[in-house]
Amino acid sequence: MAFVALGVLARLRQWAGGRSLWLDEVLIADNLVQRGFGELASKPLLHFQVAPLLWSWLERLSVTLLGSGERALRLVPLLAGIAVVLVTWVLARRLLPEVLVPVAVLLVALHPALIYYSNEVKQYSTDVLVVLLLVLLAQHVAGHADVGPALRRLSLAGVVAVWLSLVAVLPLAGITLVLLIPAVLARDPRRALRIALVLSPWLVSFLLSYAVTLHSTESSIEVSNYWRHTYPHSVLELPGWFVSRWYDLAHLPLRMTLRVLGLLLLAIGLGRLLLLGRRWAVLLWAPVPLAVLAAAVHTYPFADRLALWLVPLAALALAAALPHRLEQGALAWLLIGTAMLTVVMGPAMATGLLRVVQVQEVEELEPLLHELASQRQLSDIVLVEIGSQGAFDYYARRVGVSRDGVILFASRAGTAPCNDRPALETGRFFTDRVWVVSSHRLAAKERLGTLEDMLSRIRTVSHEVRHLHDTSADAYLFDPAAGAQTDAAKVPQHPERCLSVVRSTR
Repeated sequence: MAFVALGVLARLRQWAGGRSLWLDEVLIADNLVQRGFGELASKPLLHFQVAPLLWSWLERLSVTLLGSGERALRLVPLLAGIAVVLVTWVLARRLLPEVLVPVAVLLVALHPALIYYSNEVKQYSTDVLVVLLLVLLAQHVAGHADVGPALRRLSLAGVVAVWLSLVAVLPLAGITLVLLIPAVLARDPRRALRIALVLSPWLVSFLLSYAVTLHSTESSIEVSNYWRHTYPHSVLELPGWFVSRWYDLAHLPLRMTLRVLGLLLLAIGLGRLLLLGRRWAVLLWAPVPLAVLAAAVHTYPFADRLALWLVPLAALALAAALPHRLEQGALAWLLIGTAMLTVVMGPAMATGLLRVVQVQEVEELEPLLHELASQRQLSDIVLVEIGSQGAFDYYARRVGVSRDGVILFASRAGTAPCNDRPALETGRFFTDRVWVVSSHRLAAKERLGTLEDMLSRIRTVSHEVRHLHDTSADAYLFDPAAGAQTDAAKVPQHPERCLSVVRSTR
């Protein structure tokens, strides 16, 4: 229980820190704050966001009761993250010998990805909890002679789970198959039919939830394009893709160092789990083959944070790789296995331990804007780099920083030479003091250029006189009157990219 307490403390410390929402959080938070319960159910989410309806309603309830602050928005992920540690402890006690339970709990309690997403306005922490709860309920079915009540509880949980987590369909489908196959192989059609009928409501509920909300995942070109790199391109690539997918998963979300060694230890642990728990171990990993299959056919990106639920499953398997009795030869393997596990997961656990005392910041735009507001003159103009638009709009209302509505960014302009002068004039860089704010670096640098590229062009006509900075958030003050500046007639021509006005309210 000491490791459980440590994991809870790490999550509470991150939540209490109240760091600023970063871009990904702002995009979903804008929906949760601005829309009511009915609109969340009836309209696709803005900003290419996708979220399960029941999760969105829980978030909206938190906003209604506690306000739109960072802690209120992160309360649901926090509670889910704490519950993940507790449910892992329960599962470990059912699946593992008592001496190995603390190992599994420690790997989950201090896993940096699980700690981080317990303090993120996203549904990934809830996904992990839903998968673990469904597996736990399925093991109750496998562990009772009279499966009727346990099976009905699992069915009811499944009906709710598909509205709470987009991932829930994977464990439900996998668990259903694991429970059905033995009855089919035993040529017991009555038992197979009973299991199928009792569990069928979750499928009906899933289809209904898909019709209401999940259809937006297919229509969102932005979402599908973002994860396209995680899919195989052809049938011939499947073997190589399978190997590379697991190699990538060992990095994110599992956070293994020496990934090949970590995957080897994971395979050993899975084999030992099968020996220790047999059918229960199969139920534990039932979602994984379906997730791989879904990724192979381009329907589910089994990667990075969308595979966060894999972390506790892997933790239980890694713990099982160690011997639980000091029989002949076991001491040597205990020393070797412990050393391997320390090498593979030690750095991640050290990072998690640091999170007990240190808040992990991402993009601290809100404190930066407070500082900007205190230093800004009434006549100063505030411009926002395009990648920071969403976060700035969200926090500007709270901080009270107004702007004139111009957003600049560097874009590719084809083969014709570009002239920065129109954008620089629109931004008043020739005549006024201008703040340029940025908190998020866009990944499409080849298409949009970089912040440094944009700043270098602005410096040709104005002078940077101040720079405010706070954890990936920056504000640059330019003043053309601060000294000699480049002749306006000699603003350089850029053959590939030029500054463009994305939006102007003038």
